[in-house]
Amino acid sequence: MKITVIGTGYVGLVTGTCFAEMGNEVYCVDIDTNKIKHLKKGIVPIYEPDLEELVIKNYKAGDLNFTCSLKEGLNNSDICFIAVGTPMDEDGSADLHYVLAAAKEIGQTMSDDLIVVDKSTVPVGTAAKVKKAINEELKKKGVNYNSLRCV
Repeated sequence: MKITVIGTGYVGLVTGTCFAEMGNEVYCVDIDTNKIKHLKKGIVPIYEPDLEELVIKNYKAGDLNFTCSLKEGLNNSDICFIAVGTPMDEDGSADLHYVLAAAKEIGQTMSDDLIVVDKSTVPVGTAAKVKKAINEELKKKGVNYNSLRCV
């Protein structure tokens, strides 16, 4: 299975690495070009037991890929995980700005049916907002994927 993970922070990197270790083809996507360059060199920015070894092993095997291109990641993907930051907003709620920006970019980029999973820490009801943001972008392109599912 081909999986895309948007965000290479703690949640995204660990999630992507674990899926690669299970035999999936994983693309971890991030807008931070320096982080992607470091990950390709085996420099892991966080500590989790055995994570660095698993990242290097799966990257060398071609099961774990790092890119700044969402298009490259989503090409033929079955599932896309959104694992971006949700900092606290001024009123104490989760700031969904990054989640919804990722959803918008998914809608602009996807070219086939897709399952989208909110892996970020988000409140109940966010999946509906993500699906709406994706569908708005698909509508602009004149495309409708009947099996788009957001969870």
